Amino acid sequence: MSDILKFVESLISGMLPFAFLMISGIYFTFKTKGYQFRNLKASIKVFFSLEKGERKGITAFESACNSLSATVGTGNIVGVASAVAVGGAGAVFWMWVSAVVAMCIKSVEIVTAIIFKQKKTGENFGGPMYYIQNGMPKKFNLLAKIYALAGVLSCFFSGNIIQTNSAVLCLGESMSIRIPMGIIFAIITAVVIIGGVSKISKFTTKAVPFMSVLYIVLCLGVIAVNIESVPSCFLSILKGAFNPSAVTGGVVGSVLSTVISGASKGVFSNEAGLGTAAMAYSLAEDNDAYKQGLYGIFEVLLDTVVLCTLTALTILCSGVIIDYGNTEKIPVIDAFRGLYGDFSKSVLAIMLCLFGISSIIGWAVYGISCSRYLFGDKGKKTFIFIYPVFCILGAVLNVSTVWRVAEFFNGIMLIINLFSIITLSDKVIPILRGRKNDI
Repeated sequence: MSDILKFVESLISGMLPFAFLMISGIYFTFKTKGYQFRNLKASIKVFFSLEKGERKGITAFESACNSLSATVGTGNIVGVASAVAVGGAGAVFWMWVSAVVAMCIKSVEIVTAIIFKQKKTGENFGGPMYYIQNGMPKKFNLLAKIYALAGVLSCFFSGNIIQTNSAVLCLGESMSIRIPMGIIFAIITAVVIIGGVSKISKFTTKAVPFMSVLYIVLCLGVIAVNIESVPSCFLSILKGAFNPSAVTGGVVGSVLSTVISGASKGVFSNEAGLGTAAMAYSLAEDNDAYKQGLYGIFEVLLDTVVLCTLTALTILCSGVIIDYGNTEKIPVIDAFRGLYGDFSKSVLAIMLCLFGISSIIGWAVYGISCSRYLFGDKGKKTFIFIYPVFCILGAVLNVSTVWRVAEFFNGIMLIINLFSIITLSDKVIPILRGRKNDI
């Protein structure tokens, strides 16, 4: 029985979601005539342009920041470091590959959510649960409940415990540091999410731009000083993608391990295919599905192509020693210390705390949506009460097992969501194919 359970876990947490993601991404890319390539420039423009019109409810930009706050998290730092430690430099290549298809998938799930969202008592409701319920035959309604349950559990593990742990451990391993920081994280999370989605939106619209720009500047500083090493870094990424042992001294020899480590951490970071973005964008009053889909391209561009690549280059070009197999060490700290001195450890620790708390609060939106779908307003209130407590657990737990549990629930969410958006693709593809790039 244990062997069967291990097989099911490895299937749902490993190759099956990756294969499904790639197949779905290629399918949508062809069907939408390369939507993500045709609209890359427009996606950047729409994110940085100020929204005009009456500010009523949640705007599309605020929804984008809600979603970005969840995706731009410790996965961009700790997740990338872990991918390189397990799969070598070549893992970064498979992050890029997954990002190309992830741009299209994220846009498709956002558009699907806008089409099938519903409004009740002045609030917008949406996400995979609702497009399964409102768009698919009734026999699939059980999938909506399974997805919502997996979503709530994933919020506790992926969205909270792992984020808190990654941030707090950067400050120190002593319980005298970890416990107080867990309590601080819990208090901040409680104060923000009790205020509801509007308060969460105000927090994320300020936190996301600030922490992203700060981290980009610090990484560019290390890369600029080691600019002569950048070409060889790109070469090792490309070479290591298909022959990892050649660039890791034989420590990492499995191409499959490199593929899975890169792609899975990429998905963990940008959340494409999970359907979480669909929940965030459904909250907006803006019903322009095509325009909202553009935010999905930009999200993956910023999260995986920009931030994850900068993390990888910072590690690789700085010359720090990579302890292959050790997923707990964060070599970015050593890379920053080499240029900015010991003070940089404190700066990175603060940044990881910002990334972590932002992701925790961003994921709270998803937990609220899923628990409300399952149990109504009582479920929403219960989730808001319990969720901050998991920050304390995240601060004190050893999360090696938690990573496995998180990837398992993420796998369930991804499989159900991708099946749903493929089933409903005939409603979505005409929208993404038909409109001219006039944003």
